[in-house]
Amino acid sequence: MLAGMSPIEVVPFGTEHLDAAATLLAERQARLRAARPELPATFTDPAACRPLLQALLEREGAHGVVGLAKGSPVGYLLGHARLEPIWGRACWSPIEGHALDSALDVEAVRDLYAVWSEHFVRLGFYRHYVHAAADDPDLTAAWFRTGFGAMQAHAVLDLDLPPAMRAWSDGMVVRRAVPDDLELIDDLLPLIGDALVRSPAYAIQTPERHASLRADWAQELAEPEARHWLVQEDGTALAFATFYPADPGPMVPEGACELAVAMTRPEARGRGLMRALLGAGFDEARAAGARHCITDWRTASLPTHRSWTALGFRPSHFRLHRQIDERIAWADGRRA
Repeated sequence: MLAGMSPIEVVPFGTEHLDAAATLLAERQARLRAARPELPATFTDPAACRPLLQALLEREGAHGVVGLAKGSPVGYLLGHARLEPIWGRACWSPIEGHALDSALDVEAVRDLYAVWSEHFVRLGFYRHYVHAAADDPDLTAAWFRTGFGAMQAHAVLDLDLPPAMRAWSDGMVVRRAVPDDLELIDDLLPLIGDALVRSPAYAIQTPERHASLRADWAQELAEPEARHWLVQEDGTALAFATFYPADPGPMVPEGACELAVAMTRPEARGRGLMRALLGAGFDEARAAGARHCITDWRTASLPTHRSWTALGFRPSHFRLHRQIDERIAWADGRRA
């Protein structure tokens, strides 16, 4: 093969490719389970993977490509358009959105992306998001060579390894939060957004989103599947955390719980309050049969990343981001 030539032919992803793509995804999951036995065995079966890909293909704005070698599918990249106030005009590929044959050089994902991305760039989608497994560093490096960087970590914690607890004053109370606690936690609600806008994360928090926090949390506190916990001292809420049953997926251990929200009042940090909340939430989750907890965070948020990894959360996969210069729409040199 000559230098610069692709080892694959890239064609549009159609329904006729679903079975082959499901097999590639199932084989990828089997390889990942060798390093992560906590991942569900369910998705090592192509029959379980096919509905994920079919749903992705049927999404509004979906587009995918397949790599062929001697006429047989050896890789695919599938995603969709998404328009939102926070994420803007963007295209996304979730963790099930791409897989390669184990015999194929990971460099081939760059060939898939080259064709896949053209479709979205032509339509003015310049923000691109893909996901890559933490235990496939060669593939992640191929994405990095294509201009992507890490943005969000998705991680798993083994509930048989609970965080070490710290002693605190007798006046502190750890308890479940209820809808009537909205006023008590009101000044905690902006803490996550306020932290994420700071350097070096620079994650935007729109005024509209900030203004809706109280109304949103009135609904969250009444959500029947949620388990809200708080630490209270002298009538003041110091820390707060929310757990949910995790939605099933290729990177989610069976029966896992999800740590969806966690916040501590700045002046109360360093006292082990979050460890106490996690301990209470984990005890409840274990009693319900969970053996793992999942969560996610912005990797550029230094205190967040360091806190969750120190508490034992181990990244399973990353959301990667690439921002293409929108001037490519006209800056092609031909009008000079």
